[in-house]
Amino acid sequence: MSKTVYWLWLTLLERIGTGSALRYLDYFDGIENLYSAEKEDYLHVPGIKSEEIRVLCDKDLSKAEKTLDQCASSGINILCLSDNAYPERLLNIHHCPPVLYYKGQLPNIDEELIIGIVGTRKASDYGIKTARRLGAEIALFGGIVATGLAEGIDSAAADGALDSDGFVIGVLGTGVDVTYPAWNTKLHNKVCERGLVISEYPPSTRAARGSFPARNRIISGLSLGVTVVEAPEKSGALITAARALEQGRDVFAVPGNIDLIGYKGSNALIRDGAALVTSGFDVLSQYAWRFPEKLDINAQLKRSETTNGQSNQVSLTGTFDGSERKKEVDKKRSMAYIDLKEQSDMLTEDEMKIITIMQNKLLHINEIISLSGLETGKALSALTLLEIKGYIRAVEGKMFELRMNIIR
Repeated sequence: MSKTVYWLWLTLLERIGTGSALRYLDYFDGIENLYSAEKEDYLHVPGIKSEEIRVLCDKDLSKAEKTLDQCASSGINILCLSDNAYPERLLNIHHCPPVLYYKGQLPNIDEELIIGIVGTRKASDYGIKTARRLGAEIALFGGIVATGLAEGIDSAAADGALDSDGFVIGVLGTGVDVTYPAWNTKLHNKVCERGLVISEYPPSTRAARGSFPARNRIISGLSLGVTVVEAPEKSGALITAARALEQGRDVFAVPGNIDLIGYKGSNALIRDGAALVTSGFDVLSQYAWRFPEKLDINAQLKRSETTNGQSNQVSLTGTFDGSERKKEVDKKRSMAYIDLKEQSDMLTEDEMKIITIMQNKLLHINEIISLSGLETGKALSALTLLEIKGYIRAVEGKMFELRMNIIR
């Protein structure tokens, strides 16, 4: 019989929490020994409660087998503590989950640059816009976004990363087959298809008050650093930041209006030592030395992905396999027009600088950075957003061109 059924038996037992389960696994040196132990064996475990002994003596596997069948029929995978694929990052956190359920693609977590992005559900327009931009930039620069897929900041960050063809890890406080909030089905399904949805809770588990704070330790545990975008003084995002610090992870925070309640918690993090960040580049540049192949800053942050079995270069590299991005000089007349005066309120100052210096020219990325007078990170960030918004496009040889003519 597969060991998995024993792991499910243990984690589905009532009154046996994660801490107790890990303690008993350690005492009996493995799941099979724990399952096969008798009442007399359990009596020797220091600190064990009589109610826990009674529960552990129930060797009925029917509930575990039913869960296995449910997972098989729903396309849900199971990852156990003893599996080789279990991330070492999670092994080293306090109360690591003995069992994880997931849908989607499971990357080699320990080799990925994963950044948690968290914040309040009741986010401001600025917070939503910033979270979406951070998610997009982290994805385009080669990182992976981990978030709780909750309303507000979490969903905005995930949306931004997915819009940039990035990989998203959604860590849930429900079963992976349960969408919470219910209206977020579209995003939930997109993450399942193009990323990873993961949970320590078995299928069909509904939202409960304690499950969301508990899942925060997994978000931070999977990540190298956690970025708090917007958080009031009492916020689940601050719990995630606290777990990150306990786990030895980095904590970043986006500054916000000091007069708004929604930013009191995140601003306090900066006051207490969290790194202040304003872009995805600010976050990922901290790890360039650890991930030179994923984050080659000096070579315009190369990032490759595979689509339909073919290798493509995305966004900032300017190398594509399809003809749709090739420069077509003879079709300039069909292009739309940019009225700079009308766009001045819609684009940031950095984006306006780049639009202005490009005019109707075809420019290399290094020329754009030089002529704009912007720092490399700010120029790359603005280029990324302009491409997302449809103002510019990349062509061969790390060149960029406007998709519209400029009128003044």
